[in-house]
Amino acid sequence: MNQFKPNQITEINEIIAEIEKAVKPKQEIGAHDKASLKAQLKISKNKKEPLFFKCRLEYSDAIVNYFLKEKGLQRSRFHRTNQTNIFLLK
Repeated sequence: MNQFKPNQITEINEIIAEIEKAVKPKQEIGAHDKASLKAQLKISKNKKEPLFFKCRLEYSDAIVNYFLKEKGLQRSRFHRTNQTNIFLLK
């Protein structure tokens, strides 16, 4: 696991707080860039709509792992490591 500095932890916590406002049970979470994810969802004929949250590349895995462990969400099959956006499929 990455060791983050105090100012980075504060920034991660702010992003987590923003995402927690939108989280509902049984949603999928992951990290991906907007254009590629929308294209993949269209190709796979997935009817779920993504909700995006901006973050830094180095924070995306830590944030997704937090929601997997603490909130019990499922990791999306479209998840990629080190991405600029966190998404929720609703």
